[in-house]
Amino acid sequence: MRRRSKGLLATVREALRRWWRSKDDDTSEPEVEDVGSDHDTDGAGPRKRVSVQSPQEKPLPMAAHGDVFSFQVFPTFRWSSREMPRDTLKTRVGPHEATAREELLRVAWTAARACAPDDPVAAEQAINTKLSTDGNWCFDDAEGLIRCTPSVRVRVDPEVREHMLKHHLEELTLKETLRVGKRRAKRAQQLTETWLEVIRDLELLGELDAHKRRLLVPFAATFADEGFHVVMSALRKDRLTSVEALLHALEGASSAHQRSGMYEFAAAYDTAINAFRREMGLSPGSWVEDVVMSEGSEL
Repeated sequence: MRRRSKGLLATVREALRRWWRSKDDDTSEPEVEDVGSDHDTDGAGPRKRVSVQSPQEKPLPMAAHGDVFSFQVFPTFRWSSREMPRDTLKTRVGPHEATAREELLRVAWTAARACAPDDPVAAEQAINTKLSTDGNWCFDDAEGLIRCTPSVRVRVDPEVREHMLKHHLEELTLKETLRVGKRRAKRAQQLTETWLEVIRDLELLGELDAHKRRLLVPFAATFADEGFHVVMSALRKDRLTSVEALLHALEGASSAHQRSGMYEFAAAYDTAINAFRREMGLSPGSWVEDVVMSEGSEL
């Protein structure tokens, strides 16, 4: 029986298939997942693209800048095809993985080598950027054309990680120490102010000026924080030690002027001494006496 010649529709279908195959080879159009059955085709048009992924658990070592340390590069290959069902594609990608790893190493080597060995984030970005332009490979399988699109994750060299570990731990410790220290300082400040208000109200002192605060803060710090109390007490002690010598010299000068009959100079020294004591918070009764004297003068 004479074979029936192809009609116009069949010829168009064959031309359309050839066009899709050539498009697969030369371009990288957006991939569309097959939402229907992998075996559902009527032969009237191109099969929808299907894809599978094959993450690689074994890393590829790639030299970092300086060729002393190497990055650990973990590839993930995305395989796709229009010429076979997904189940078939899963079984056909295995023989091509070794070739894909070699091609990945060839393409990404220079990108990794330009990055510092302690910066895996930069290496990962550089390699994936390189693969976005040079990482689209096709394999001519017995079941049809298979396309491979790789991406990578990068980890630092284990020796670099071991070396950096103690420094990163120290950095974290310093950061947490700073955070806790700020909270403790703020808490000590708030509690000290609270206790100053309590002392002020109990002693009926009215508003606390700088002289009164300088005198009372070491005592209020006792209730605020133990460490803060120690520091404030040491500050008060150091203040006493540093100015007592000066006060002693001023008092000696005042006595000398009194013995010499220079009473005006002696009185000036006494006034200066009292003002200095009050300024430094070393005369606990000075501002109390002022209040009593001012109240008594009104009576």
